[in-house]
Amino acid sequence: MPVGYLQLFPGGLAPDSSGSGNNAAALSYEVSGAAQGTNSPKAAQMKLLFDAATDEHWLFQFQIPGDYGSGGTLRGRFKMASATSGNIQMKGGQVTSVDSSTDDDALAFGTADLSSVVVVPGTQGQVKEFTIALTDANRAANRKSLIFVGRNADAGGTDDDATGDLELLALAFEYTTT
Repeated sequence: MPVGYLQLFPGGLAPDSSGSGNNAAALSYEVSGAAQGTNSPKAAQMKLLFDAATDEHWLFQFQIPGDYGSGGTLRGRFKMASATSGNIQMKGGQVTSVDSSTDDDALAFGTADLSSVVVVPGTQGQVKEFTIALTDANRAANRKSLIFVGRNADAGGTDDDATGDLELLALAFEYTTT
């Protein structure tokens, strides 16, 4: 079966900081320290900074693609601001409006889905990947959807013990097409 991708980041919006766990990740802009090529701009990128001690999140709102068949995985790329050892764990969730009878003002995320524990890169600036299998049961083609992603900073133990910010560089919604 073919696989489809919907690019989520850069983009999205911050939670409103009301209530427990509604802290927003910090949106940042990074300019490369490498030399600029002739007649080309300096490389620059947006990134989301997720704290090591406080749960922070970012939200994405979109319509599920019309060729959606099944599945639903968040696939992200990150690097660490300073840590070169330890583990991270990401969390995410999805809530979907079923149809025109759904009270869209009352949508609520269920328990977060978790990535596997990922060992941070041993060299600062190197990029690694994480995936989160989403468990929302109402996912279907052309439905409005809301997704969140965050770092599981309060996991405790060795699930997420890397120090410093996690820098999210890219995030996509992966699915099987029809």
